[in-house]
Amino acid sequence: MKKSTKNLLFLTSAVIAGMHIYNRVVDSNAERKNALKVDNGHYYKWKEGNIFYTKTGTGKPILLIHDTDSGASGEEWAKVAKKLAKNNTIYTIDLLGCGRSDKPSIQYTSYMYVQIITAFVDDVIGKPVNVAATNLSTAPVIMANALSKDLFNKIILINPVSLQQLKCIPDKSTKFKQNIINLPIVGTFIYNKLMSPIKVDLLFRNKFISRSQLISDNMKDAYYESAHKGQSRGKYLYSSILSNYINTNIAPALKNLDKDVSIIASTGIKNNMDVINNYHKLNSKCDIIHIANAKLYPQLELPEKTASIIKKIVTN
Repeated sequence: MKKSTKNLLFLTSAVIAGMHIYNRVVDSNAERKNALKVDNGHYYKWKEGNIFYTKTGTGKPILLIHDTDSGASGEEWAKVAKKLAKNNTIYTIDLLGCGRSDKPSIQYTSYMYVQIITAFVDDVIGKPVNVAATNLSTAPVIMANALSKDLFNKIILINPVSLQQLKCIPDKSTKFKQNIINLPIVGTFIYNKLMSPIKVDLLFRNKFISRSQLISDNMKDAYYESAHKGQSRGKYLYSSILSNYINTNIAPALKNLDKDVSIIASTGIKNNMDVINNYHKLNSKCDIIHIANAKLYPQLELPEKTASIIKKIVTN
């Protein structure tokens, strides 16, 4: 074997070994702060894995669904859930691939989440429920309603994804990205770098929260732990989002939506009003509620105001 070939093999082995060590360090530190508590939660056994959820309060049920994101979890609703639980039974859920739920190495799709939400309402809640969902999770809620008319009472969408984005489908480029992220060592390393503490901090500052002084370490710790919990297996959801498998065209279902639907729209998101107006054009029954001084997650940034809006919607 040529010396140059040996050197190349040695260098390649050393790089892969370094990536593996880095991944192991991330694994060992991911849950060190124990930001995602399980003490007061339950697990719902679904066909692809166990799904974590909480149940608090008494009264008519409200289901709170976090954003579909490998770093997201029901923890984003904690403060709102506490306030709403004074008058209602509140369910929060960690979707499969997120938070404290299982993270199987499968293809994550919007229809899979439609199945999960439908099964959860039927099997755990057992009656029609008011539902609030965030960003990318609003799509499976709309589709679940289209397939099961008696599933929800009132529907609340918080900063839903643009209808144009939801029409994007997998292609060769996005599938290639997915295959890279799904690689055992190299893909996990790339995912871990993309979900590093620095990157998480930037996400909160640039996308999630409008005022940096409101970003707490607890928020970032919960997001980071969710992204890396279970040996960074959140990468499989991440790669499915990256490859557009999680998208679905909701336009026909939205157009024919016959339920009371309210959209909470943050004015602090660029072009968000255009996105929301497109929803309203497709279905004029959508009630638009603007919320200032907030970006993607008003439930984190303005929990009291968000809870007050939801309470008003479900009691009218």
